[in-house]
Amino acid sequence: MQRLVSRLSPSVVRLNRAVPSTSILNSSSLPPPALTTDTKRNFTWMPKNARPVSSTPPLPPPTSPPTSSPTSESEDVYPGAISRCQWEGAGPFDSYNLPQHTYLPSHSRKKRVLVLCTGGTLTMAPDSTKDGGLAPVEGALTEWMSNMRELQQDEMPEIKVHEYSPLLDSSDMGPCNWARIAVDISKNYLYFDGFVVLTGTDTMAYTASALSFMLENLGKPVIFTGSQIPLCEAYNDARRNLIMSLIFASRDTVNEVGVFFHDRLLRANRSTKINTDRLLAFDSPNMEPLANIGITIDENEHLFLPQPKGRLRVHSEMDTRLMTVRLVPGFDDSVIKYAVENPDTNMKALVLQLYGAGNMPSNKSSFIQVLEAAREREILVVATTQCLTGSVMLGHYAVGHALKEAGVVSAYDMTVEATCCKLAYLFGREDLTPYEVKRLMGVSLRGEMTMDSQSSSPPFTEKIAGMTFTQNRGRKV
Repeated sequence: MQRLVSRLSPSVVRLNRAVPSTSILNSSSLPPPALTTDTKRNFTWMPKNARPVSSTPPLPPPTSPPTSSPTSESEDVYPGAISRCQWEGAGPFDSYNLPQHTYLPSHSRKKRVLVLCTGGTLTMAPDSTKDGGLAPVEGALTEWMSNMRELQQDEMPEIKVHEYSPLLDSSDMGPCNWARIAVDISKNYLYFDGFVVLTGTDTMAYTASALSFMLENLGKPVIFTGSQIPLCEAYNDARRNLIMSLIFASRDTVNEVGVFFHDRLLRANRSTKINTDRLLAFDSPNMEPLANIGITIDENEHLFLPQPKGRLRVHSEMDTRLMTVRLVPGFDDSVIKYAVENPDTNMKALVLQLYGAGNMPSNKSSFIQVLEAAREREILVVATTQCLTGSVMLGHYAVGHALKEAGVVSAYDMTVEATCCKLAYLFGREDLTPYEVKRLMGVSLRGEMTMDSQSSSPPFTEKIAGMTFTQNRGRKV
């Protein structure tokens, strides 16, 4: 664990290896972000004493849309998407296969972070047209951030803010919105050192998990955050969440999609919302946080994903033809049978939230027959657990053996959010066979699951007679 000697206060945040103020670029050298939609509010600010450095060359200007038509992959996401672009002095490159390095060395300039705001509680303010109820307000985030003195500190990065229009409630976010964010990140990948995505908390775990799979070979931080209390309130959690997300988005140690909330940085595809009325709203039940903050910032270096060996690739297609069923005692399997056997559903996967380590009623032979019918129709059935922590172990009980024989695949210790998003990503690839999708569900692609070699053995698999257990500093019990 790396312990950064960083004392946090409302006015200053100091990190190790801070960039001297003499290396700050002029804001005019920071190009406007290339985005998929019309920009309602774009705003750039820098520390008050920032001065341009003549020895540092500016970034190339943002590219303009090419004359060639977009690829079919982009057309399915939104009209007018740019699939290829180029700048003067460089050959054309594929926006879905981008280099992972910035145009300028990071040590020669101040870090740059692009903030993409989709909406959520953080951006809300009282709306007079709705009897004073809270609603997202376009432009409010930009105005508030421009008045935040913390962002003027020398240790903070240059920041570019883009607010999507209209701002959305997180319940309205879906695969098309995920793809828009992923493509906007890829098109600005060479211009910024990190990205912060502001969204609502209700589906943040789904959006962040989806982005972790859509951005293959990600070599820069993409940090999701939001708040339980709007930024406009005198007492809120939005201010700290936003500032810490900007700090982590400018860190060189983070090469993945993360969620920062309250006092911890979580791996995106390990996170889940656990509380609706507490500031500690997110947690990763089966994995330690990537970092914790207090008086200092404690990073668990051994948990960070390594730098990718390939170039960034964006997979914008997500096939969400799947269904999630949470079993309850006495459930009627006829509804599931109809969904499996009805050809109109065209279902690709069925996610079952089973009891405990992957159990279901042993007297439900008809349900096993439904699962066998799903296998014949090439519908992948994945078993997750209803427990917050722990893993599915299908081979541990007799019922689990029956499920395995029926073709059910274990999700191990993946969250339901990560399981569904991983399935949507794999089926959206279209270059994978059903057998390959089934096999990859048991492979950790983005650190979303604990492999068998890393997990503990099931209980009672070893002989424990005669063993001596110690606790409380070695006192025998």
